[in-house]
Amino acid sequence: MNRSVPTGHASAISAGVQQARAVAMQLRQQGRLDAAANVMHAAGLKALGQLDAVFDCALFIKESGRHALAAELCDRQLALSPGHLRLLALAGSIDHEMGRFDAARSRYLAAIHGGIDLNQWFLLHALSTTQRYTDADHPDFALFEAHASDARLSPRARAAVCFALGKARDDIGDTRRAAEMFRAANGLVKREVHWSRDVWERFVTAQIQEAPAASLTQPSGCVPIFVVGMVRSGTTLLADRLGRHADVRNRGEMPFIAYLAGQLKSQGLLHDVRACAQARDIYLAHLRQDDAPARWYIDKHPLNFRYVGLIHRLFPEARVLYCRRDRRDNALSIYSQYFAHADNDYAYDFEDIASYAASCDRLMAHWVQSRGLPLHVVDYEQMVADPETTLAAAGAYLGLPGEQPATDARDQGAIATASMWQARQPIYHRSVGRWRSYGEWLPELEKLGAGGNA
Repeated sequence: MNRSVPTGHASAISAGVQQARAVAMQLRQQGRLDAAANVMHAAGLKALGQLDAVFDCALFIKESGRHALAAELCDRQLALSPGHLRLLALAGSIDHEMGRFDAARSRYLAAIHGGIDLNQWFLLHALSTTQRYTDADHPDFALFEAHASDARLSPRARAAVCFALGKARDDIGDTRRAAEMFRAANGLVKREVHWSRDVWERFVTAQIQEAPAASLTQPSGCVPIFVVGMVRSGTTLLADRLGRHADVRNRGEMPFIAYLAGQLKSQGLLHDVRACAQARDIYLAHLRQDDAPARWYIDKHPLNFRYVGLIHRLFPEARVLYCRRDRRDNALSIYSQYFAHADNDYAYDFEDIASYAASCDRLMAHWVQSRGLPLHVVDYEQMVADPETTLAAAGAYLGLPGEQPATDARDQGAIATASMWQARQPIYHRSVGRWRSYGEWLPELEKLGAGGNA
């Protein structure tokens, strides 16, 4: 049963939510995410019954990384309006990122069967990542097949369905059909994006030619940890395992280093000590936030490899963990995944992936060989073969006290990356050498070679 809201009262609630949002935005810009989420939660409770207002509040809270609070608000409203499609989809995504996969499936399916616009909500793809399929008779297969050629869907929406069907076919070992779906999906997205190898190469060359500058000297009082490398190279897995240490906070993929680098570069301030100090303070506020303090903080945005020079300028105390993976397995994992952010628009063509990966190797070699910047390399294959030794070596490099107890995996925060399922499973070996089962169907893989960790 829907809770009706009189028109005048609805207007007052809407105005209240907008006022709360203005306050919460200021708090979030200061890195006070707990406070910002609490403001929007209170506003959402007052707005119960006004569905769009509650949705906006819950979405803001989720984007602030306070998933439990967002889930509680969604549950309150869905108890009143169980058939609200957008709220079902949002609640499903919150459950998904929190590792509550069965609950996420239930809500995704309710939204899909309720008729949600699949051009706006790629829920079939999300549904496919809530489990590992073992049987082609699972009803999800028929659901994916029914939409894979649906002319009513946009190219991107149809691509997302093809990625879903490819993933499901891969789960059951049908690599021929999976490869067909992945090739179809990538072809659809490739026509929609405009990634340029020339632009990328110019960026990398500019980074290499940038004159080094002296590091800032003011201590930050913590140790920022940057987990970098190609996407799908084990960054989420490594960050999740290290983040279980009682003295570590895993902040996930933070967007701030790229933003601050762009601001400093565009204003010609990369060598300005005052501007760099201000950038450092902005980043630290978002890193520390306003929850329980810690000594070590993880930023696992993999593409921060682009800015390692700036990272060491702003944070000489920082630690950089560089994740590497067999180029062929890495490329297959990238090629079989739909990415929402334009930073990964290279991902839909094997030659573009190879170009991007080669430049990643080139940049990382530059930071170490030309700048002498310290980092620790973590090979994916070694991590899955001997996780205890690999994690111990990484912890020693970071200076983590080995005797501290680890927190339980179930107590960890949300994971919002493409690896949200894998990172919550026991470490397994099936992804090592996976490319070989696709050699006949995706012959481009073998041409890539093993790559930087050969």
